[in-house]
Amino acid sequence: MSNIDMYLNENELDSLKMILNQSHVGLHLLFDNQFITEVFKENFNEDDFFNVDNLISAQVELIKLIKIKTIFEKKNFIANLNLQSRKRLVRTYFYIIENDIRQNQKQPH
Repeated sequence: MSNIDMYLNENELDSLKMILNQSHVGLHLLFDNQFITEVFKENFNEDDFFNVDNLISAQVELIKLIKIKTIFEKKNFIANLNLQSRKRLVRTYFYIIENDIRQNQKQPH
């Protein structure tokens, strides 16, 4: 993977937590629901998504997004990405949500 280190300040961490918490209940503040639907209707190969170059690009885009202060500015950032980057960011976002939900589920004994 890449050598990018990411440190979040308290406000950035709180913003990320708020976005993830809203996502858990189906409120996706950063993305238009129609665009999300379009992305997931497309044929998709996870091997392509998980290649090193794509993961590095996803990581860079996600770090930039997290560092932006307001939801409005985050949405503007996303809107100004090219189509491929927006799609990658949607998929990355949903992988994060899925992993976050799995980690927060109570483990059966």
